Amino acid sequence: MEITRLGVMGGTFNPIHLGHLMIAEEAREAYSLDRVLFIPSYITPHKEVHGATARQRLEMTRLATADNPYFTVSDMEIRRRGPSYTLDTLRFLKKLYGPSHELYFISGTDTIQDLPNWNHPEDILRLCHFIGATRPDGTEAIMPVVRHFGSLGHHILKLSVPTMELSSTELRRRIREGRSIRYMIPRAVADYIRKNGIYQCTAQR
Repeated sequence: MEITRLGVMGGTFNPIHLGHLMIAEEAREAYSLDRVLFIPSYITPHKEVHGATARQRLEMTRLATADNPYFTVSDMEIRRRGPSYTLDTLRFLKKLYGPSHELYFISGTDTIQDLPNWNHPEDILRLCHFIGATRPDGTEAIMPVVRHFGSLGHHILKLSVPTMELSSTELRRRIREGRSIRYMIPRAVADYIRKNGIYQCTAQR
């Protein structure tokens, strides 16, 4: 049976930016992933009063990934609504694709460091490989977490990526202040934000 290596990248993507896309592409290339599935999480209305709606975040993710044939987007967590737990998502994907797919969850260093505090992290590691993106000189940052999980630690994989200091929080602030977001957010996403007035948009092109 031929095995498909499926990258899984979850997040609020509020908004999605070039840092997300760069990490996903680096992971795809480094670990020979057949494709990467972006899964925007669901957020209840009271948590995003000043942000984008779930449907807007989904559409921005679709726009950002449209030009990469290896990237696809799923609305499964938004359709499911409620809290978005990684374990539930991985179980669903395992049931959907079966043994023909090997799952690789893609995340940043901060996420890896917080993994012991997640909901049933051992079960998560049994279901997938966990790719942790690090700066070129920061691979040791996740080693304590690898050791913490003992034999399951070999499911945590390191991915060295170029430094790109971008965060969705900072980008939302720049947009509210009318500052440029060029070269930080894909052009199609920036146009969508302006057209729909998301984040009280007055940002420059």
